[in-house]
Amino acid sequence: MHLFELSLVFITMVLCSGVMFYFIRNHANPDFQKLYKDDDDLEIEDDFLDSRPSNNYKDFLANKWLSFGGGFYGLVAVLTYIIVEAQEIFDLLSMPNGSEGVFSGISIGMIIRFFIDSLMNFITAISWPVYWMNTGQAPFWQWFMAAYGGYLAGKTLVKTYYPLKK
Repeated sequence: MHLFELSLVFITMVLCSGVMFYFIRNHANPDFQKLYKDDDDLEIEDDFLDSRPSNNYKDFLANKWLSFGGGFYGLVAVLTYIIVEAQEIFDLLSMPNGSEGVFSGISIGMIIRFFIDSLMNFITAISWPVYWMNTGQAPFWQWFMAAYGGYLAGKTLVKTYYPLKK
């Protein structure tokens, strides 16, 4: 059971880090480029970077990743935030009264509670080690190693097959 759980964590992190590094590999923002660059890579020149801002879903994901600190910590924080928010939305939509209960109960108090819950979910996301310590059957250190290994594998795969071009 531990092997299946750890494999799932590893594969999830490979996919997520691969997608995020693929999104930012030639992005205009120098902060994104720093995430993609390793210490042994050549310096990225400022005139190489395009300074035009773009507003698409790739930028939203990359900006969210940077807002949580970038790197492995930021990626797990974003995933934790998405999971916690999705669980709350699922719980809201699966109320016993069906869709009438969801829409008939909308009030100012519910909207305020939504924003407070979003803030609490943000705090949960930035303290993700505490959130994930009591989840699953595998010990946390094994989960952490599988997640970090998946992060590095996804990053390495993208950097190998999609190098930064000058």
